[in-house]
Formats: sequence, structure tokens, C-alpha cells
Amino acid sequence: MSSSASGLPASDDSAQPSPLSPTGTPLSLEDISAVGGCGDGCGCAGGGIDIDAEVLDAFVTERVLRRLETEPAFLARSLAALAAADDIDAELAEEIEELESDPVLLLDVLGAGRETLAEMESDAVVLLFRYVIDHVALGPDELPLEERVQIEWRVPPVQR
Repeated sequence: MSSSASGLPASDDSAQPSPLSPTGTPLSLEDISAVGGCGDGCGCAGGGIDIDAEVLDAFVTERVLRRLETEPAFLARSLAALAAADDIDAELAEEIEELESDPVLLLDVLGAGRETLAEMESDAVVLLFRYVIDHVALGPDELPLEERVQIEWRVPPVQR
């Protein structure tokens, strides 16, 4: 998806939010919240989360890939921040620990990039996204995609 997307496709009231899924399910609804909401993925600020899952998936995946490409230490910094955090949710910590127990997944994550992402196992993509993204928040429907989707990274972008 290009970075010049200016909006979201129209959706009807029956549309249900779905997890992101570039090659699996890197983020769950618990990772997505409406801006000003409770942060538990309920979307309470806007009465619900209503965004096309493929559009959201492509947008967030592209942002992760850009950071991997432009910040050589991005993954390492994210891992260090995650290790140093003392407020990690117990479920998240358990999920990460389970995924990290597979050395093949770890190798995939450490080699993640634009060329390799599509070939990675879905669990490796999940682990990569858990490492680098704290959560994704959604603003009002009328905002352009770049403003509506707010990615809360584990580490801020490097200022050049």
C-alpha cells in the first residue's frame, strides 16, 4: 500500500473489526483501541472499531518495514526496551515467552525485512510485531489513514 492513502474504504454497520494479518495474525484486537478509549481494544471512544482489516494490515506492516529498513538498530532497541519494561502484561509476556521458545522463529524475526516477511511463519510475524509495537490506536473515521492509525512503538523513531 502506498503511503499516500487518504482514507478508508466505506464500511457498513455490520462490519466487525479483525486482527491484522500480513501472513498470520500479528496484532490482536487487544492491541487496537480507539483514541481516548479505555485501551483494552474495545473501541469505546467511537462506539466500536470500524476499519478494513486489509487496509490496516497493509498500513501497519509497511510502517514496520520502513522502520526496519531505515533504522538498523530498530529491532535491537525494541528488544532492549521490552526487556527493560516492568509493566508488561502477563498474557503478553507469556505469549512472547512461548514464541521465543522456538529458535527457528527467533532466527526468522532477527532476519526480518521486506524480502523475508512474506516467507516468514505467521508466528514469527506475530513475534516481530510484539517486539516492535506496543499497540495501535484508531482515531475518528473521517481522518486520513495516516492520521487515523496511530502506532505506539516500543521505541521512538531515531531523529536524524
